[in-house]
Amino acid sequence: MPEASPTLLRPFLGVTREETESACAAAGLAPWRDPHNDDPRFARVRARAVLAQLSEALGPQLGANLARTARLLRDDDDALTAWADHELAAARPAATGHVPDGDAALEIDGLVRLPRAVRTRALRRWLLEAGADGAALGSRHLAEVDRLVADWRGQGPVDVPALSVRRIGPTLAAHPHGRVEWARPKPRPADAADDVAGADADQE
Repeated sequence: MPEASPTLLRPFLGVTREETESACAAAGLAPWRDPHNDDPRFARVRARAVLAQLSEALGPQLGANLARTARLLRDDDDALTAWADHELAAARPAATGHVPDGDAALEIDGLVRLPRAVRTRALRRWLLEAGADGAALGSRHLAEVDRLVADWRGQGPVDVPALSVRRIGPTLAAHPHGRVEWARPKPRPADAADDVAGADADQE
């Protein structure tokens, strides 16, 4: 959980319960205790109980160490996400003439060389922008889409929540589920010759 996001600020996230209670006592304030924080129906309450038991077994610095590790991981994630956003912008094609109208397109040549941690972040952002259901989009979906880029063996379309993704040459294409695509058959050379012959016969 970050201390700041585009919509929320959490200035007291790094303040411990003991520090909060001490500050309230010094100011003559009676802190209000949220009863939900003691309700075991919530996963966060059960997690705190387990963490307290681990702190007793492993030492009182366990919580602080986990918080420090979380901050380091947040920094790593921010850096990888910024890198992925840059690569995603470069991978958007200038023109999509070989992709069906209405499909989201992504050129994969530049993505293949990226570390998987960066590539899958870029793919996830692209899928969400194309209309994938973010609440249902999981790691297994990303892994299958990533195989279309990094382990291409001619496999067919990949279904992710709300989208179907396929590879067309050097491009990924995504379109919403339920959309019917009509393929226009290309005329065979023999068909073209028959048409010419028929036209000549009509003129005679």
